[in-house]
Amino acid sequence: MRKNDQRNTLIRSILALAMAALPFGATAAGLGKLNVLSALGQPLRAELEITATREELSSLAARLASPDAFAQSGIEYVPALSGLRFTVDKHGDGQLYLRVTSDRPLNEPFLDMLVEITWAQGRLVREYTFL
Repeated sequence: MRKNDQRNTLIRSILALAMAALPFGATAAGLGKLNVLSALGQPLRAELEITATREELSSLAARLASPDAFAQSGIEYVPALSGLRFTVDKHGDGQLYLRVTSDRPLNEPFLDMLVEITWAQGRLVREYTFL
């Protein structure tokens, strides 16, 4: 191996290590994909992927965003969403998720909702549309 090739290999290795370490340095809870498990005319049962560190989980709270947040985002607030409940749960494989449920059947063909999560160091609001 030539000296130039060794140097390029070393630089690539250092860059790869630095990039691999980046996710461990970032600590911000996040929301992922929504998976609806219920049908039209049934109470809502859905799972919402969530990422959070152990520290973030200790203070994490999830809820439907306020009607004012809906208005600021230009999204119609549908009163049927007011009964949604959000609870943090864990699949058997350890993957965290938010269980989203309602006590009443939802008869809207599609709904837009804003989910808000807060924790000691931050806040996140994300829009979801589901059918």
